[in-house]
Amino acid sequence: MIKRLLVLMFAGVSFVSCEYKDLCYDHDHSKDENLQLVLDLQLELELELKHDLDLDVDIQTKIDVPEYMSANFYSPESGNLSSKDFVRGYGGPLSTAPGVYDMVVYSFGTEYVKIRGEGNINTLEAFTSDITATKRSTLRALTRGSGDEDEPEGPVIYAPDHLLVARERVTIPEWYGTNKLIRIYASAATIVETYSFEVHSVIGTEYIESCEAYVTNQARSNFFGRGELNTEPATICFPVGVDKKKGCLYTTFNTFGKLPGDSHSYLHILIRDVSGKEYHISTDITDQFEKKDHHILIEEPVEIPKPEAAEGGGLAPSVEQWQEEIHDVGIG
Repeated sequence: MIKRLLVLMFAGVSFVSCEYKDLCYDHDHSKDENLQLVLDLQLELELELKHDLDLDVDIQTKIDVPEYMSANFYSPESGNLSSKDFVRGYGGPLSTAPGVYDMVVYSFGTEYVKIRGEGNINTLEAFTSDITATKRSTLRALTRGSGDEDEPEGPVIYAPDHLLVARERVTIPEWYGTNKLIRIYASAATIVETYSFEVHSVIGTEYIESCEAYVTNQARSNFFGRGELNTEPATICFPVGVDKKKGCLYTTFNTFGKLPGDSHSYLHILIRDVSGKEYHISTDITDQFEKKDHHILIEEPVEIPKPEAAEGGGLAPSVEQWQEEIHDVGIG
């Protein structure tokens, strides 16, 4: 009796092992095992940024690996979304049905970039929100009385975060009756451009309380499903750092890209001193967008005068927005 039980136990163990080991030829596995489909992503993360100054700050030159990526599969005929999967930063298993697709893989979970129009590859779009009405009002005050070319059009938007995107035409074979691993390879790169920006000779940096910049005639968004910039103009706004020891202004900023066509892009810098006065610098930087090094440089000297002392001693209090007082500062 004991011998019979042992024989039955060993037979049961052998049966279980046959189900889970690859090297098992006792029966046909093709009916109960499907093809394994895996997306293998290569990420382009390095940013080449030029800086003329030896700044005492760390400038980020590498894009972070995203925690998750969205893998969208579109019909080549209609452009409509057929299926959607989520994978980790460097890829992972997919559950997409066999067929031919236009695959678009993109990172998500960024602070400023939003996605819309996922239902069709031609409407798939990355965009950022409009900045507050106060910022728009400030920009209008900076450009009041300027020429038509200098006058910004469209909304003032947040500068976008990096969005990694891969686009590939892929064929997923019929998987029933096979037991091999199928890999889909793709390379994802950012659709956002990064620029370094410096103003070299600034006199009176010790009087600067804050600084921000606006760049006009930038693309409003990116239809990254079809790989085209939106032709609607927008202005991006971003903070600017002040190095008081070296007497300079510096930052890096992101953009979907300069507006396609012959439009001019203007840089407007708004400097607030410790007394609340605001100073405005404006210059045409269109040609600098064409440079391969993505480095925007203002070499002409800028001077911020010493604030006048308020009555009773000390510096004057900051002006409120509705009392704004903006002074143009000459360059050169």
